[in-house]
Parts: sequence; C-alpha cells; structure tokens
Amino acid sequence: MVEKVFVNLKENSYNIVIGDKLENIDSYIGKYSKIFILTNKTVGKIYGETVKTALKSRDIFYYEIEDGEEYKNIDTALEVYDKLIEWEFTRDSLIISLGGGVVCDLTGYIAATYMRGIDFVQIPTSLLAQVDASVGGKVAINYKGKNLIGAFYQPKLVFIDHRVLKTLCNREIKTGIAETLKIALCFDMEYYEYLNINSQKFLSLDEEVVKKVITKACELKAKVVGIDEKENGIRALLNYGHSFGHVVECLTDYRVYTHGEGVVIGMNFANKLAEFLGITSKEYCDLCSELFEKYGLSYDIPKFDFERMLEVLKRDKKNRENKLKFVFSEELGKAHTESVSIEKIKEFYDSIDGNNLKAVIDMGTNTCRLFIAEVKNGNLKVPYLKRMEIVSLGEGVNESKVLKEEAINRTIKVLKEYKNLADQMGVTNIVVKATSATRDAENRDYFINRALVEANIKIDCISGQDEGNYTFKGATLDIKDKIILIDIGGGSTEVIVGDFKGIEYIKSFNVGAIRIKEKFFENDDFITNFDPAKEWVLDEFKELKNLNIKDYKLVAVAGTATTQVTVRDKIKEYDSKLVHKIIVTKEDLANNLKNYKDKSIEERKKMIGLHPKRAEFIIGGTYILEFLMELLSKNEFTVSENDILDGIMIED
Repeated sequence: MVEKVFVNLKENSYNIVIGDKLENIDSYIGKYSKIFILTNKTVGKIYGETVKTALKSRDIFYYEIEDGEEYKNIDTALEVYDKLIEWEFTRDSLIISLGGGVVCDLTGYIAATYMRGIDFVQIPTSLLAQVDASVGGKVAINYKGKNLIGAFYQPKLVFIDHRVLKTLCNREIKTGIAETLKIALCFDMEYYEYLNINSQKFLSLDEEVVKKVITKACELKAKVVGIDEKENGIRALLNYGHSFGHVVECLTDYRVYTHGEGVVIGMNFANKLAEFLGITSKEYCDLCSELFEKYGLSYDIPKFDFERMLEVLKRDKKNRENKLKFVFSEELGKAHTESVSIEKIKEFYDSIDGNNLKAVIDMGTNTCRLFIAEVKNGNLKVPYLKRMEIVSLGEGVNESKVLKEEAINRTIKVLKEYKNLADQMGVTNIVVKATSATRDAENRDYFINRALVEANIKIDCISGQDEGNYTFKGATLDIKDKIILIDIGGGSTEVIVGDFKGIEYIKSFNVGAIRIKEKFFENDDFITNFDPAKEWVLDEFKELKNLNIKDYKLVAVAGTATTQVTVRDKIKEYDSKLVHKIIVTKEDLANNLKNYKDKSIEERKKMIGLHPKRAEFIIGGTYILEFLMELLSKNEFTVSENDILDGIMIED
C-alpha cells in the first residue's frame, strides 16, 4: 500500500509518497521540458538506469558527482551549474535528486539558486534522507562549517521507495536511525515506544516496520514544517543533537563520522549538558543512552581542544548575539531551546569523561608518520587518520653520525604541517617519538631544539627496546597468536617474540633498509655485493636461530612489509584495509625483488604500489625480509598495519 503525507505550506505544499516503486516515478511527475537527474557515483551505479528507464519518454540529462559529505561544496555546485547552462536548462525544467542526504541538500541548493529557482523532486535513497534531509526544504552546502550557505526551498515532490534501503550497509542504516530517534525523543512518546520495542525488526529491515517508521517520521516532520517553515520557532527543535554533532563532523573533516553518528554524539552531549544544568534527570539521560545502545549507536563524546571546539560551535546558525543555543529534550516527547553561557559550557566540558583526542608522530629514519585518534583509558576508541611523508631524516647518518641540514629542514616542514593539522582537528595531546636516526645522531639536540622552536613540537628520543615494545603493543591489538614481529626501519630492525599477554624476546638490531643500501648497494649494484650483504645480515641476526619459535606466526610491520602487498596487488591508492592482515609468501617476495631489480630507480618510482620516495631503499629492505625468512625457516608472513603508532597511541 502506498502512503501519502501532505506537507501543508499553501502555495509551496507538496506530497511525500511512501511505498511505491522507483519504476513508477514517472506517473508522479508533471510535464517538464527537460529533466536533469543529479546523483552520485555510488547510487548512480545501482539506481541510475532504473530511474532513467522509468522516465524514458522524457528529455533526460544525467550527471553523477563523487560520493561523500566533503563534496557538498561550492566547487561541486559550480560543476552542476556548468552542466545546467551547457544543456540549456530553464525555469520550466526540472531537477531530480537521486541519493542520500548530501545529494538532497546539494540538489535543493542548486535548484534554489539556479535562475533564482527551478523546480526539483527528491528521490531519497538513504534512510537519513528519507526521514529527514529530503523533507522540509532546508537546502545547503558546506563552507567553513556545516550548511552555512543555503536556503529554505521546498521540493515539488518527495518520492520514497523504502525497498532501496536493502542495498545500504549497516552503518548507513544506523546513521538514518539517529534522525528517527531524534524526532521521537523530541516530539512523540508513542513513536519512541514503537522504536524501542521494534529495534531488532528495524535493524533487520522488516518491511512493515521500516515503512511505518519512515511514514511516522515524515508525518511528524511535515506537521512541524507546516507550522514553522523558516525555523523561527518549533522547527528549531529538529536540531536536537546537531550543535555538537556538527562540531564533530566539521573537526573530523566529514571523513570520520557520518551525519547520523555525529547527531547521536550531539544528542548525548546535549543530554549530559542538560543534566549538568539541572534541566533533565540522570534517569532520562540513561533512558536515551539505552535506546542508542539498542540500535548499536556509539555516543561517546570526543574531548576536542575546548577553544577549537568553541570556535566551530560559535559558527552554528542557531546562535544569536554570541550566545550558544542548544536544543534540550528534557523528557520523552518534550523539548525546548535554551541559550547557555560559554562559561557554563566550559565548566561542563571539563567535567565530562569523554574520549581524549591524541596525535602520535613516529619520527623514523626514512619516514615521518602521523596518527590521530580518540583514546580512553589506554584503549583505542576511534581512529581518525594516518599520514606519512618520506623525509629521509637518517640519510647518511650511518657513516657521518650527523643529521644533514637539508634533511632536518624537510622534517621540520612536515612537523609544522602535522602540528597545524592536529590543531585544526582540536587535538589535545601530541606525542612525538624519534627512533634510530635521531638516536644515533651527534647533532640530535640541535634537531630536537629546532623542532621545539619552529614547529612547537617536543620530541622524545626513544631506545630500540622501547621502539620494539610500542610496535609489539600495536601489532597485538588484533593478532592474538604467538608471533615473531619484524619491524624493518631505515636504520634498525626490531624483532619481538611473544603474544598479547607479554613479550618473550626483544632486540633492536642495527640493520635497516637505508643502512644496507649505504653499506652495500650505493650505486644500485645488486650483484657485486649481494653475498657480503647477505652474510652481514645473517651474522647480525644469528642469535635468532636459537629461539624456540617453530610454531610462531611471522608478522611484519612498516613500509617495507606493506609495500610488498601494494606492489604485488598493484594497489594504486593506498588503503590500509587492503593491506592489514594480508599474507605475503616467499614466492611473492622473490617476484617483487625481480620486479624491482629489473628497473632503474626512475622506473621504480613509477611502479604501481611503490611510493616514489621508497624506490631507492625498497630493494635493501626486501632483501632483509627475505634473509630473515630464510633464517627463521618461514615461508610466509602476515602484514600488520598496527605498529608503533598504535602502540604509542594506547600508552596511558
């Protein structure tokens, strides 16, 4: 049965059609000279042809944008304007939005502004868009904040086929659930009860339950919008959870949390703030938390730097006269807005037990790597990003014992960039650990002082044993077998034996990809000095032969290991998920070595899967891996993306 919800806005009124199939969309659309379908590449691949076929009697123009919140911006809008102009669209034409919240918002914004207004129809394909973004005419793009440029511009129709939700991943379903919970908690106790009782059916996408939930959400929102189209009163309550939720999205550059995940965190923030202010009870906060948990929604509050958080919070459209306005749901079905002083917000923020935002920088011989994540009580909660730059800080330090000035300059520049990025994201704690190159350099104090003065970065120079401890701690986060862990760096190699319960053996060896290159293969000659190089490596590691490790799994971390996968599998864009816990065999290693050696350095720089700045040292590092596998009688190793960065991150 098809349901219809009427949005009563006088001359701007329209229907929300729920339950009909995409194939029937044509019968709901009036006569237009041209129709422009705007979607993204993900949705277009699944439903683009279905909608085009349904409208085949029309004059159709079709365009796909990239998928992601980061593309809801003026640059993407300009792309679409260019197409509309090129294809000669006028005011008697129609734009159709086919997609989730990003496409809904962007299409509406373009429709509102192109030729001062052109008709548009919403076909939302995500749960979030079906219950929220497509309904009510709030359209916008992101610019220096969430939805700061936009308008109120109503569609001519919202067409919801709830069956399309079956193609969504579990995470996308959950991000839409957040908006349904928001509406229930603010406006309707019976709706809350239905959602509370039917959580498992909803999560399993029971058609009857899903359709009923969507219909009720649309009815409630239509009622609110009909009373207050321009958000001058009751409609503001629909922003429950959005103030801090937008902060979470903005400070993570829209790449860590979905909109719905941000809203859940924002609702918890508002609840805890309301409890702190005496507006609501702990019991009500707990009731909301239990509802979030029923739907598998995380609500931990990230503890950003307060001043950075406040800077973003102040940009929220709901604030007036520098007062920070929040929506508080003080009890089921009842909500209100209230301004809160910055002093009270600071007092509250300091008091909550949230997830601390931490940045870790690993200063190696060849690379400088950054990891930003939320941590709490020594546990990694939410990873944000990992970055790597090859700075070759330890270039020549094996012979000269001195860090070169140009290498220091390169590294300081990267440290400045990392510090700026961490500050932008609101990081509260930056930890920097330097390893063998800095450790072995006679001018290390000069470098460390420059980093402090120029980049405001304090560097801690650690021992090889500490380096190994951190690496092992990181690798055993999700590998619980007994393992032999190998970490081949530029200047040293750490070997650690044990499991997540403890370390049985650990040692740092002065063998690394840069050291072997400088010692034996300086002129890219891998024939003349091959035997002496192998003899040197095996001699350095000879004590490993005495270890009782027959049944232990060999695990390798860091760039030399991960590169073996990316080169073997020809991975163009590095993705840790395509590398982590992947197995590499002796045969794979031999094939990669042949591939490397058959090419000049310049040719290696162009190899798919090989970072250009690793081209000079990858052969030496691969030889070390090969020699160690022979020494340890292992035919394969498992690559781990969890390493020293993760180990330092979870250090209390």
